[in-house]
Amino acid sequence: MKTQCIVYAADVEYSFPTILSALQAREFSSPTSDVCILMSEHLDNFDELRSLLALRGVQLVDATEALRQALGRLDGSHFQGRISVSTMAKLVLCDVLPPHYTQIIYLDGDTQVVSSLSELQNAYVPEGKFFAARDYTSIRDFLHYGKDSHYFNAGFLKFHRNGWIGPEALEFFVKNPAACNGMHDQGALNCVCGSSLNLVSSRWNFPKHFLHLVNSSSLAVVHYMAHPKPWHGTFFPWTDKESQVYVDLRKAHPLFRGLYRGISFDRKALYKYRSLKERLTHTIRQNKFGPQLQGLFVGDYAV
Repeated sequence: MKTQCIVYAADVEYSFPTILSALQAREFSSPTSDVCILMSEHLDNFDELRSLLALRGVQLVDATEALRQALGRLDGSHFQGRISVSTMAKLVLCDVLPPHYTQIIYLDGDTQVVSSLSELQNAYVPEGKFFAARDYTSIRDFLHYGKDSHYFNAGFLKFHRNGWIGPEALEFFVKNPAACNGMHDQGALNCVCGSSLNLVSSRWNFPKHFLHLVNSSSLAVVHYMAHPKPWHGTFFPWTDKESQVYVDLRKAHPLFRGLYRGISFDRKALYKYRSLKERLTHTIRQNKFGPQLQGLFVGDYAV
């Protein structure tokens, strides 16, 4: 049995981009790791989709009941609008995944895997430790104010099954949701991580906001956190290339096309307007942070 997996957790709304990322993860990872998507909600045509993904090396798992039991204590009022309770699934993965997985790589569904994961796969996480990369806000504060912070983003994690702090973070959130500053799982994990955190290069969880400032060949995983999203179109700072992969996936099979969720014309127009403003701002400030950022991401890290 394989001891390592690359795992996603998705609700119906995010199933389409999650499938794209999982297929990319399968392409860019060695066969020594399984790639799994845990569904937190009932999905139409589940059996057909599971068979289709299995042919491509991705396991689709109905985890609705297991996640309901593991997360049943959560107050649903904290998860409304664009925030789904499935974001908390990473905290209880050890309750859901088979016990033979001891090295677990978690990725959010709004990521793209753009180069080999072999270095990450080969990096062993000791018991009681986990890997994570700086959050967008930490990078922003470093660039603008010189403030160094270890506040990490929870869209990528690698952890050892034994000693994973997820259950502790869940307990913290249940008792102190306000202390997480609206960041749910991420806020709770940062509050309880202590010495368990091993900060790694942001090439494994690169914020979309800085795509225009670095050499993309140095990246492995790009995280399209916050809105807009690349499956809804091309908006600065990414290009048509990053959006086209979703168009291609929709064309690849009717089951994939049926999972796509679009946005309204008004919202798309707003994103286009913001994108134009950001592109103009970048032209004015071009290269101000590029060298600093490249060094920060690909600096002296174990992974």
